[in-house]
Amino acid sequence: MLAELPPYRALLVVDTKGFGSNSDTAQAVVSEAIPDVLALAFERAGLSEVWDTPLFPHGTGDGYGLGFDPRFLPAVVSRFFDELQVVLAERDARLRPGARSVRLRMRASLNVGPVLEPADGTTSAAAAVGSAVITTHRLLDAGPVRALLERSDPDQTFLAVALSQRVFEDVLASEYATLPATKVVPADVSVKEYRGTVYLYVPNPSGDLLRYGAGDYAEELAAAKAAIDPGPAPESTSNVINGMHGGTAIQVGRLHGNLNHG
Repeated sequence: MLAELPPYRALLVVDTKGFGSNSDTAQAVVSEAIPDVLALAFERAGLSEVWDTPLFPHGTGDGYGLGFDPRFLPAVVSRFFDELQVVLAERDARLRPGARSVRLRMRASLNVGPVLEPADGTTSAAAAVGSAVITTHRLLDAGPVRALLERSDPDQTFLAVALSQRVFEDVLASEYATLPATKVVPADVSVKEYRGTVYLYVPNPSGDLLRYGAGDYAEELAAAKAAIDPGPAPESTSNVINGMHGGTAIQVGRLHGNLNHG
């Protein structure tokens, strides 16, 4: 008898940079702030429903994870992360006067795929299993993702996002959502057993990241779009992908190797 394919779920995981280097008191402050900033960012993005009705939500001390209906993916990609950058900057400014060593900077990973869920509605961290869940966590730990916060101004860049290959193809390449040009950069990653491509997004790039935001590398997005909806070959190749939404396009630049060595 063939097994049934589990339902597809969107998966979001975040963690905070430098959490372990904080004092016990500072860790408690940061851990308490994490769900607050996420809730506020979802609210400002017009996505309170995602936060209010999460699938298998769980805190990890230095982060948080939850699943949600994939129909919200375009809005999460195009609105939530930008709002989270702003909320993190606001909360960081409020925290530092009381604890100068505390910084509230995050990495976020977004993925989608089949997820095995327990029938009893368990909501622990181990409630959802499957390769999609593992990949979401692996992308969060990838070197190029970690390097985004290392090589940016801590007073300007508070969020680095890893979009999975599947999210990129299903949401951005399919044009259900758009992101500002020069801010989506593919990078090859290798974390434990995972090998693949991650699409890096930084709502507010700064420092060395400004060097990697643009480039004449349209092949990745063009190939992904062609695989989804093959059409007439374009007459020419430009830095910005054909297909505009309100004056905004996606542009991607290939990031070879690990940013730590770039």
